[in-house]
Amino acid sequence: MTRDKISIAPEAGTAIGLQCPRLRRPPLDPSALTATPWDDPHAKARMGDAILSFIARGMPRSGFTKALYRRLSMMFGFIACYNQQGFWGTHFETTDARAAFLEQIVRWPCWGAPDATWCDVEREIATRIRAQGLVASYQQAARRERTQQEREMLAHLLEKYGPEVSGPMQSRSPEQMGLL
Repeated sequence: MTRDKISIAPEAGTAIGLQCPRLRRPPLDPSALTATPWDDPHAKARMGDAILSFIARGMPRSGFTKALYRRLSMMFGFIACYNQQGFWGTHFETTDARAAFLEQIVRWPCWGAPDATWCDVEREIATRIRAQGLVASYQQAARRERTQQEREMLAHLLEKYGPEVSGPMQSRSPEQMGLL
């Protein structure tokens, strides 16, 4: 699988979304998936494609539907986080959280049998994320974001306290404190 050129998705808020269209291609093949007592292979493929599409589009808030939340809260070892907004806040609100979300997906051992779980879909999603190097891309974006935030904070502190705080900290010799 060839890697996509990953680009930044414009999104309001603090999180950086990286677009990776190749993640969606080709669509999941229902004939490669196993039916469970609750879902046929076509339903598994449709939802798997929806998850891949959401990630490929940079995990936009507008794309985080109730159906996506319900399915993701039952996959890759994620939990419901009380509700859809709680899941969003935990896994997508920051770039660091998005990197951790993807890292959990690629590290998940995909427990179970495909006739009882969605482990076949989990494996395919994890394989595609790994092949595109998305975890490393999000981690790099998070580092750049932190650096930018720290520089802005430094500029604010220098403006507030003046240039004297930019020099090395003056160390003082320890003082003996008497008991009497």
